[in-house]
Amino acid sequence: MKRQLCALLSLLIVGTAFASCGGDTGSDATVDTTSAEGQTVSTEPAETEEPSAFDLMESVDYGGQIIRIMLSDQQNEQGDIITAEEENGDVLHDLIYRRNRAVEEKYNVLIEGEADTNSVVNDMIRMQVQGGSNDYEFYFAHSSVSGLATAGLLYPISQMEEIDLTNPWWDKAALNDLSIGGEVFMAIGDISPVSLLTSSCMAFNKKLFSQQDMAFPYEMAADGKWTIDAMLDMTKGLTTDLNGDGSLDCNNDLFSMTSWGWDSPYSLFYGTGGKLSAKDDNDIPYIDFNLDRLSSIYDKIFELVIGQQSNFVTDVAEYMNTYTTFVNGNAYFCDITLYKIGLYLRDMEDDFGILPTPKYDEASDYTSLVNLSAPMIAVPRNAQDVSRTGTIIEAIAAAAYDMVTPQLFDVITKSKNVRDEESAAMVDLIVRNRVFDPVYIYQINGYGCVDGQLKAKKNEIASQYERNLKAAEKMMEKIVKAYEEIE
Repeated sequence: MKRQLCALLSLLIVGTAFASCGGDTGSDATVDTTSAEGQTVSTEPAETEEPSAFDLMESVDYGGQIIRIMLSDQQNEQGDIITAEEENGDVLHDLIYRRNRAVEEKYNVLIEGEADTNSVVNDMIRMQVQGGSNDYEFYFAHSSVSGLATAGLLYPISQMEEIDLTNPWWDKAALNDLSIGGEVFMAIGDISPVSLLTSSCMAFNKKLFSQQDMAFPYEMAADGKWTIDAMLDMTKGLTTDLNGDGSLDCNNDLFSMTSWGWDSPYSLFYGTGGKLSAKDDNDIPYIDFNLDRLSSIYDKIFELVIGQQSNFVTDVAEYMNTYTTFVNGNAYFCDITLYKIGLYLRDMEDDFGILPTPKYDEASDYTSLVNLSAPMIAVPRNAQDVSRTGTIIEAIAAAAYDMVTPQLFDVITKSKNVRDEESAAMVDLIVRNRVFDPVYIYQINGYGCVDGQLKAKKNEIASQYERNLKAAEKMMEKIVKAYEEIE
């Protein structure tokens, strides 16, 4: 199938080149014709729409086969597979509905989706493989499915001939970061809009910026100058005790930033270039605690969150105060995910904009953390028809790349508030520059050091990584060994 798709793409390119090399009768030429009345009529060439990636894929007739897919849906969020019988007006729902219908028609299949909690989904994969059943074609699983990969219960996606992981709808960072010895057991990309929406970012209040004559940071971000130092300079002195009562609260005062304590330590750490592992020449990951670099990153995060007295919410009972503080106009910035923008900010009266998480310095790349709750594609080791499973996965991914991702901005904003082209460009920058660290995905010792120290308001990090180093190395070695022993 890969060869056939490449051949079709080549024919398309050659055909286009051939048409452009012709003479006056080429496709770009204006043709003069004579009408029945003897008048000369000039006709412009008709515009032709190039076939999409999904259009170029080979059609296969699976004879009405039911494709059952199980999704992890811990918080009853919008699923990646919609099996409703009709559109309902919700942007994401209708986009996924149309994508699924396109796949069903092209391959003569019926897609059925079910959802359950993270732990239940993982248990179902385990029972399917160990019990020898074929209940589900594949799974959209929580990142904790990584434990099933090391247990040898997942089929290596990198060995599925019908899936081409070099295609643009597969997240290259995930493939590079999560592969071990060249094998990939979990994949992520456009196939999961929920995953794309789980990318971390920053929202900023345009009204507050304008009141302070502060320039919107769009140009700075586009020019690669949106760094954590730039954000520190921008937010210095913004937190204000408006009512003068000597204390700060989210209902009556103004904050430089508001953030959720169980997300922002990780989004800021990875956004500013933090990484706790590296790879050797054989694609084997190892622990890499660069203490000088990690300390420098943490110092800046600490100043942004604690030193500048941001609204750093750590009490689960106060979770919503993270976002209502921003919605009510009491914070300049909000550390958030794309999904939560659509969920919590849709009715905000003040205009706001979207930015990537600030990076470490101008020489660095922007990187967006993908929260642990983001779905990953997992195929059970005992897949009944590997070829069919691979074909359908690749088709759904390609169709999503064509039909869903280009409309992701509308999904986030619900056509409200964030209407400027600059924010739309930022969204593309965010979802195409994501980071996946095995230490975070596998929750190896040391992954939560920044989290713990920020909540304790301690301005030191090196000792925490030193304390966790040996245990982290042993756990990583155990994971690598488990993969090497998979037959």
